[in-house]
Amino acid sequence: MVALPFACREGVDEYNGVMRHLRESGEKWDLRIIRHSFGLELFDGFPIECVDGVLCGADTRPHISGYEQFFDEEVLRFLVSRRVPAVGIDLPVDYRRYARRGAKCAFVSLDSEAIGRKAARHLAEIGNYESFGFVGAFADRAWSRDRGAFFARELRLLGRRNVRIFHGDAKRQRDELLAWLRKLPKPAAVFASNDHCADAVLRVCAEGGVRVPDDLAVLGVDDDPIFCIHTRPSLSSIQPDFESEGHLAAKTLALLMDGGRVPAHQLVGGSITVTDRMSTAPCAPSGKLVRRADEIIFERACRGLNSEILAGMLGISRRLLDLRYRQINGMSVREAIENARMAHAQTLLSTSRLSHREIARSCGYSSESYMEHVFVKRFGKTMSEYRSMGAQRTVPR
Repeated sequence: MVALPFACREGVDEYNGVMRHLRESGEKWDLRIIRHSFGLELFDGFPIECVDGVLCGADTRPHISGYEQFFDEEVLRFLVSRRVPAVGIDLPVDYRRYARRGAKCAFVSLDSEAIGRKAARHLAEIGNYESFGFVGAFADRAWSRDRGAFFARELRLLGRRNVRIFHGDAKRQRDELLAWLRKLPKPAAVFASNDHCADAVLRVCAEGGVRVPDDLAVLGVDDDPIFCIHTRPSLSSIQPDFESEGHLAAKTLALLMDGGRVPAHQLVGGSITVTDRMSTAPCAPSGKLVRRADEIIFERACRGLNSEILAGMLGISRRLLDLRYRQINGMSVREAIENARMAHAQTLLSTSRLSHREIARSCGYSSESYMEHVFVKRFGKTMSEYRSMGAQRTVPR
């Protein structure tokens, strides 16, 4: 059984990691996918002895003020009591309570230290800020506290001493948060423990007259494009390596099902990247222009976008767009669009069984042979070779 938060990016990426493990290992699993809440009611009348293993992540449940992480720990206790091998991904539980000899469960989590340090280094590099702040989503969650602690520690190692911490419920303590934000020496940069928390910061700033990004830059975590692109302004966010997390969880579950011994808790750092959007845009008009161009490329690269169309959408000439884009990003607009298409092609080769013709069409190419030519020139291997080699990630240059 695989129960993941499929409504958001992390669940989809984790599932892709599970499928990558199955392709690489050649194991044959008969999967039952749980797309919604994972509770004890699912097992009513269900023969638990037919379940060889369970891989589960925390779900999100809606509230009027946003979403919060949720997991029914009764399910975990139920599985452990019946000795069903289980692996939890980013579960809000204390794994030490289950880490006893002979236990058939294990836990995989994102490395909060790596995320906090990445946020600190990125914000320190992109602007000359007077102060830095961290806004935590849940004071009682270790992952939130750790991200803030390592963020502050890394900044101090980089010589940035003016670092302040806000730990509370950012979605409900709006007056307290606004007062705290106003006291930060400006310009300031704030790192929020996740995207929903960052969205609360953006909303409070809009209501309280704090200008983003002119007075305050805001950075979140999770980088779900459906969410981040449609905040106002669009939200810059750290993208953890959720796929590697799913891959490690599946590998761990396979070992448990075979009777092997595994670590009770494993951390996943992997490839942590940052997607810069308008919430951390440079204040200069050219910087904002290029950041908006990047957003449109991300959204539309595979839908017939080219330099001329993009320039028209931005209301400037193609020549000026290319000039400003190359000044800031070090490449042409055409190269950026090609990179986005190639990245999408890699994802489809890694995670789907679509034919090369279907992939070419999905990536915005009218000719499969031309896309094959571009792919070989970029990565030094054909699409078939890339797929047969396990679709190892290659970053376009």
